[in-house]
Amino acid sequence: MDLREIDQIKEAEKEAVNLIETARHRMKLAMEEAKREGEERFSVRLSDAETRLRSEREKEEEILRKELLFVMSEAENEVSNLRSKGEKNVNAAVLQVVRIVTGEEDVLSSSNE
Repeated sequence: MDLREIDQIKEAEKEAVNLIETARHRMKLAMEEAKREGEERFSVRLSDAETRLRSEREKEEEILRKELLFVMSEAENEVSNLRSKGEKNVNAAVLQVVRIVTGEEDVLSSSNE
């Protein structure tokens, strides 16, 4: 081999090294970009999941609120019914005591019956 061929080989080796370094650099850039895109996609999916979770939680809270209102309404109705029955029982008991004490059957009948 002469000097010219050796120089050509060295030049080809330099070009190959440059091409390899360029390819490695491009691969590194591509990997960084893919990582960024993956992180962005992950961030978007995480945000979407948080939004869905918040929406589902709000729906469940609304359902619970409606159920609580229904139960409270039913409880108020039951309390009202019990109060009414209690008042009737008290009135009947008072009337019975008055009848026992007075010995009369028609005591207080005109205003309470």
